[in-house]
Amino acid sequence: MDKNLQWSSEEQTNMQVSENMQMSGNMQMPGNMQMPGNMQMPGNVQQLQAYEEQRRKQQMLVYGQQVRQQQEQEEREKKKGASVFGKLGAASLLYTLLYTICLYKNTMGIAVLLWVVACIGYVYTVQKIFGITGKKDSVFLIAVMGLLGVSTLLTGNRWIVWMNYALIFLLLVALLIHNFAKDDGWDFGRWGKEIFVAVFGAVGAVGKPFSDGSAFYRSRPRQKSKNGYYILIGIGAAVPCLLFLGVMLASADMVFADMVGRFFRQFRVPAKCFGVIFMLCFGFFSSYCGVRYVEGRAASVPAAGKTSVEPLIAIAFTTPIALLYVVFSMIQIVYLFVGGMQLPEGVTYAEYARRGFFQLLFVCALNLVLVLVIQKYFGENPVLKALLLVISGCTFVMTASSACRMVLYIKAYQLTFLRVFVLVALAVIALLMAGIAVKILVHGFPLFRYGVAAVCVVYLAFSFSHVDYFIASYNLSHPMVSVENGGETVDYGYLGRLSTDAAPAIERYIREQEEGVKWEELPSWYKVYRVGHREETEHIGLRNFNLSHYIAGRLFRE
Repeated sequence: MDKNLQWSSEEQTNMQVSENMQMSGNMQMPGNMQMPGNMQMPGNVQQLQAYEEQRRKQQMLVYGQQVRQQQEQEEREKKKGASVFGKLGAASLLYTLLYTICLYKNTMGIAVLLWVVACIGYVYTVQKIFGITGKKDSVFLIAVMGLLGVSTLLTGNRWIVWMNYALIFLLLVALLIHNFAKDDGWDFGRWGKEIFVAVFGAVGAVGKPFSDGSAFYRSRPRQKSKNGYYILIGIGAAVPCLLFLGVMLASADMVFADMVGRFFRQFRVPAKCFGVIFMLCFGFFSSYCGVRYVEGRAASVPAAGKTSVEPLIAIAFTTPIALLYVVFSMIQIVYLFVGGMQLPEGVTYAEYARRGFFQLLFVCALNLVLVLVIQKYFGENPVLKALLLVISGCTFVMTASSACRMVLYIKAYQLTFLRVFVLVALAVIALLMAGIAVKILVHGFPLFRYGVAAVCVVYLAFSFSHVDYFIASYNLSHPMVSVENGGETVDYGYLGRLSTDAAPAIERYIREQEEGVKWEELPSWYKVYRVGHREETEHIGLRNFNLSHYIAGRLFRE
């Protein structure tokens, strides 16, 4: 190609810039756009280059300010971590020791109550470390936690025990958040979100003990010699390398693998040690990381806000739903409640109860969420309030219908733990819906506090009730109709799987029905029940003492 026809890249750039400048000669800057700072729109190539250079300098200046702010924030965080590590680390370590001593292979003993007391003491110590004054209404949460610990000591039902643990954990996290954050105006959704974020945020903060410990170590006055520090770093780096290389060499040579295996078999660590080590690590990291995350997030948690969407949307949405619910509720009232439980021909009470119960339970729970969401996100309107009250009233009818269906099912197929738990859940739904109805009429009603109190009180009554005792008493005195021969029978297999809470009722029945009968002639289901609880009723010590196990063991020995 002819050299005269070849353009250098610089000439091409200059010509392109000139053409762009000419094309933009008649163009106007939009009225809402302004040049940054005191910079003016360039008029030629030299001015464009100067403009770009000035813009880069401003960007570098802003970036430098951001880097300095981030470094200052990191430095403040390091100083804070160094200042709290000594006290918080010691408190977390003491809590971890108590947690492991109380709960290692012991989920139902008197030591569980001691662990609950340790949790409450740990929260109080954490508040003192960070200079936080506990709020007065925290007393209710603390009292519920203590009562749950007592309930665990008194019952032998493992479902109740694990639900107690879950509720203690939720209350512990809520207690920390409540005392650190400004939670005024939070509703159920906001509390659920904050508890969820706190739990998984603590997992993400697993490096906090190491960073705080490092900052604490560096903040202390040290001697000039750093040989020990350097040796520890070298050993720490060598351990994973040795493990990796050892595995590779052992897989490469069978003789070496056999020799290494025989060497380490002389230093077997009991399985109990691994369990204890795991509980120590879990207790320390969960407590320390949880507190550091909640405390760090408390300052950045925004206050509760009120969003208001056009209520006509909610009115158009809820009107057909309310009409449907009214028709359904009228049918329930006329045919079931007033009409003496009249059913279609050929349908038994048991079939009717089983077919519609879980659907109604789901709809009741859905209505609860629906009314809460509409109240939160939509503006106030008299028509909308009336519609929500109609939905609430129909939910009461559905709840009563669900309870009636479950009672019919229990009469046909006796009691189980799940059926009793469902009745308790229906009672909770009814109480929560009553609070929502009051909230619709009275704007300042403290719905969240009412809901927490209602749930806690109902569950505490359920956990203290020794439900297995009532199940055994009812089933043994109310036999169901056998499907095979039409006679009366009892699900003895289910009775044999009940907890030690049922021991008084079962022992009373056996002594009335099988008095003077030898062990070999006793019913098989009773033998299964006795053998299944032999371990927990015969090996009772100070740490794992459980009142239900103790009473059952004494009855068995009599």
